[in-house]
Amino acid sequence: MMRTTQLCLMVMTAIGSASTFAEDSFEQELQQGCAKVKQYAQAGKKFYDQKQYAKAVKQFEDQAAWAQFCQMNADESGIQVTDRDIEIANNNVGLSYAKLGKPQWARVWFLRDKDSKTSQYNLKQLAKPQISKDLQGTYVRANDFGQWDYIKVSKKQNKYQIAFDGYYFGLRGLIYGPNMGQFETSMPIIAKQANYRYEDCQIKLQFANDPNLGQKIEVEQNNGESSCGFGHNVYAGGTFYKVEKK
Repeated sequence: MMRTTQLCLMVMTAIGSASTFAEDSFEQELQQGCAKVKQYAQAGKKFYDQKQYAKAVKQFEDQAAWAQFCQMNADESGIQVTDRDIEIANNNVGLSYAKLGKPQWARVWFLRDKDSKTSQYNLKQLAKPQISKDLQGTYVRANDFGQWDYIKVSKKQNKYQIAFDGYYFGLRGLIYGPNMGQFETSMPIIAKQANYRYEDCQIKLQFANDPNLGQKIEVEQNNGESSCGFGHNVYAGGTFYKVEKK
């Protein structure tokens, strides 16, 4: 009995040590990442001023991702980030994409703060989107920490093949990684609506055009008691906008 008790204590101690290590490791990575937010902003501005917009995008995207992540984990990060800081970061990314000749990527970044005066002004500076009859391409919806959910549409014979990749970023998701969910379905070339079913989960995809925002997919998810086969908290519903190839 004593040996069993000692073994249990050893296992519990090992679990406790692993938990403490994980906490320390997360806090260390968090603080290191948050310490770089200003560096990302400064490097992005430097590249932007030098008209190296592709390099500016990468820095500003890191700025946007970590700014929100650090705000959400402010108690542990020790760095205060305001909503305005995040808005500026998102707009920096959008402006860089606009300079790269990718107005749809610029548009979706501005839409992350669609109610702000800065974003509204920048949206008005973009030319109206070109609407194509071809539905092929990549469509995105904003997720947390500067990330995106994706729907990719391609042609195969007389059908459109549709693939969804969605994510759920928990409070620590930028470091620990997200939960994921995928599904695939198809649709006749002449159609504008597709459906996906999994157990009692039903997902409807409606292709449409917005004269100001471009081609889009309106997704409705009625999951009932099913998780649709997705990871925890992954959800497909929402509006996805078509963007250019990166």
